[in-house]
Amino acid sequence: MSILIKPEKAKDILTDLKKLYDLWNTIKGYLLMAFTNEPISPDVEGNFLDVKSHTSKYLRVVAEKIDSHQFRYDPEKISLLLRQAISVTHLRSLPIADRKTLFELWHEVYVHLSQVLGAFLFIMEGYQPLKKEKKITSIASLKKGASGARKKESNIGKVIAALVVIGTAIVIIILRSNR
Repeated sequence: MSILIKPEKAKDILTDLKKLYDLWNTIKGYLLMAFTNEPISPDVEGNFLDVKSHTSKYLRVVAEKIDSHQFRYDPEKISLLLRQAISVTHLRSLPIADRKTLFELWHEVYVHLSQVLGAFLFIMEGYQPLKKEKKITSIASLKKGASGARKKESNIGKVIAALVVIGTAIVIIILRSNR
């Protein structure tokens, strides 16, 4: 069920979303390091762990404030990537296909975070998102659909029949007038 978000509350949420978004962009830099051969210093590894920690923190903060079903920002996928990315050295040791998969996962989350960020910018301007319609999943409606209940048939057959009758009437009138 959708919850109405006031512009004042949206501003508070937007601050946390921007921080999560910035941290997510920082993680991209570390993911890209996994595709290089440059040496990785202990400072880089420590900074990566700090960024992961802050990302987890802001993920929890955002999760408390917005509904992930109403605003799809993929908290499960963020957590999955953070769990799989133990360190930059670990990322580098993964097969190239796994590194690409993690980067694709990062990108998918990035797109959704960008959309949610944009939605909250609109909410701050006074826009309210439409409530999502609940899908009909009652047993009665499912049985009705499964029973093969006919949909309303089109009237094309009636139109063709009417045209045939009118055409026949015109032919009869023309033939009678020629006699």
